[in-house]
Parts: sequence; structure tokens; C-alpha cells
Amino acid sequence: MARGGTPERERPKVETLGQLLGTALAYFVMGAVVLVVIDLVFVLPTGRGFGQTSGWIAALPTVWVYTEQFRRYAGAARWGLMLVGVLLGLAAGIAAALIAPTSWAPMLTGGIGGLVAALVYGPLWFAGIKAFGEERPQ
Repeated sequence: MARGGTPERERPKVETLGQLLGTALAYFVMGAVVLVVIDLVFVLPTGRGFGQTSGWIAALPTVWVYTEQFRRYAGAARWGLMLVGVLLGLAAGIAAALIAPTSWAPMLTGGIGGLVAALVYGPLWFAGIKAFGEERPQ
């Protein structure tokens, strides 16, 4: 039976670096699985080679993890942390994708780049927000 005025169900908070990186990794794996399925759907009727879709797409669900973290905190420090984290994460991801062998499929090299970017961003965000962040009152 529904009661009037019940509060929304609160999602569990990410409190440790391990939880943050584990959640980001889980979201990346889900994105990778969806990307493989979508790529297969387009490979079968067209006959093009498997793995030609950019693997960076697999990292998009990790943005939701970090967006929730961003919304959890207030203050100007989060904007600076987010900007520095995105720049350093993307730089590391691009570097990882560039040093991968050219014989690898774009899905694999892009996936490695996206994973590296997500995993570099996480510790930078976590350390910075613990030092400078202002958690929003509930």
C-alpha cells in the first residue's frame, strides 16, 4: 500500500576509492557488453568487420558514476577538480590508445583508452574531493 509523502529511496553512497573505481569498472563492463552487442547487430546485416566501432563508447556509462559524485558535492572546488580530472584522464586515455598496436581493432584500442581515462579520473576526483569538497547536506 502506498503512503503519501514517503521520501525517495536513497541510493547507497560511494564512500571509498575502491567503491568508486569498482562502480566505474562495473559501468564500463556494462557499456562494453552493450557496445559488442550493438556492433554485432550492425556486422551481421552489413558484412563489415567486427570491432570497427569506437571503443570509447564503452566508457560513456562511467560518466553517470562521476556525474552522481559531482552532484553529491557543492562549492567551486568541484568544478576545478572535474576540469583537471577530465583533462588528465582524457590525456592518459588518448596516450594509452595511441601506444596500442595499430593492428588492434578500434573497439579494443578505444576501449582501453576509455578505461584508462575512467580509472585515472577516479583517484584524482576522490583525493581532490576529500581534501577540498563540501558535501551537500541531505
